[in-house]
Amino acid sequence: MNKLSNSGEHSEIVTMPGPNASVWARLGSFAFRRRRAVLLAWIVVFLGTFVAVGAIGSSSESSFESPDSDSLAGFEILKDNFGAGGSFLSGSIVFEAEQGVGDAEVKSTMSGLFDEIAAFEEITLTSPYSSIGEQRGLVAPDGWIAYASIDFDENTDEVRASEIGREIDVLVEVTELDGVNIEIGGAALAEFEPPESELIGLAFAVVILILAFGSVLAMGLPIGVALFGVGIGVGTITLLTNVMSIPDFATTLGAMIGLGVGIDYALFIVTRYREGTRAGMSPHDATVRAIDTAGRAVLFAGLTVVISLLGMFVMQLAFINGLATGAAVTVAITMVASLTLLPALIGFAGPRVEVTRWRGLIMAGFVAVALLAVGLGFLLLLLPSPPCRWQRWSCRSLCRVSARNCHRGPRSRCAIPGRTAGATSCSATRGRWQLV
Repeated sequence: MNKLSNSGEHSEIVTMPGPNASVWARLGSFAFRRRRAVLLAWIVVFLGTFVAVGAIGSSSESSFESPDSDSLAGFEILKDNFGAGGSFLSGSIVFEAEQGVGDAEVKSTMSGLFDEIAAFEEITLTSPYSSIGEQRGLVAPDGWIAYASIDFDENTDEVRASEIGREIDVLVEVTELDGVNIEIGGAALAEFEPPESELIGLAFAVVILILAFGSVLAMGLPIGVALFGVGIGVGTITLLTNVMSIPDFATTLGAMIGLGVGIDYALFIVTRYREGTRAGMSPHDATVRAIDTAGRAVLFAGLTVVISLLGMFVMQLAFINGLATGAAVTVAITMVASLTLLPALIGFAGPRVEVTRWRGLIMAGFVAVALLAVGLGFLLLLLPSPPCRWQRWSCRSLCRVSARNCHRGPRSRCAIPGRTAGATSCSATRGRWQLV
């Protein structure tokens, strides 16, 4: 049976699938013909997911506990004997006093500051004036420099630690005493911003798809489908954090995997569609053929990935189960979008998928550059800067304070309290101290 299909900008006579047509052919034909309803349904689901996220919120965590393991037993011993000593996040408050850290006024001022910092429920602070601090050697032998160690509990993530770091910075700034220099140390207390790796991947995807297709519209179809699937997937992961243990970085992992498979699955279908139109088939028939052939491969590939991800449940680790669930949900939603939303978008595009215009290519290039700029940070693209310059606390000042505890050789090193591996010491060359 023939039927007239309208998209607002182009119309054609489409051939309805016969009674012996497969489910996939019927699905492709339905999505193509009812493209407005299909697109509207996906938009409603997309918006509804994020409305639910805004109303319900999230309850993600960063717990890496391994049940019945030696490492967990060791962390429990540390926690029982040293408070939050088993945490992965830590920092320090380093101070230098010209009158000596044991001076009564210095001791009173710094103890007051330490009490305010210790009021944060996520923090366990060890003061250099405490008996434990004396045992741990938090005061330099010459008595001019000391530091308080800060440990976060296991439920504190990098974002919260960074927020506490900003509040501690305010407390330090209002603490004034002649002859006392106070610095904040530790990567956990520095500014932390989650990386925008998804945007970087998306920028490269734009360039690669343009080179592969030679058409901006053909490039936009896989990316549009992937963004819908990833957006709904990330929102669903956020909602699932309220009913199961899911790490806070599961959304980033799910977004990256979903973006990759979404573009890949849509690429299969769009390529088969273009082969059909170049063979003389109408957009409707080419879409039906693409879903009936490449769509089967997409379903098989998607289910294989989902089953493989859910196989991580055999490890019986809560945070691994959360990662597997988040990634599997995103892949499943992206797969469904490739089989239903993509035919609808192809119906809107029609024969214009093969059209290439220079202005479109130029605009796509600008979009790719903009995505890359946002992903990397505008300032990093304009002028590379030392990592130290991006820390909230002054590396130079902290090194200068810590240098008083070091052997001042021509190339000597001293550990900075609270720093993590990769940038753990100061280096002195010709009397100048810098982070190395």
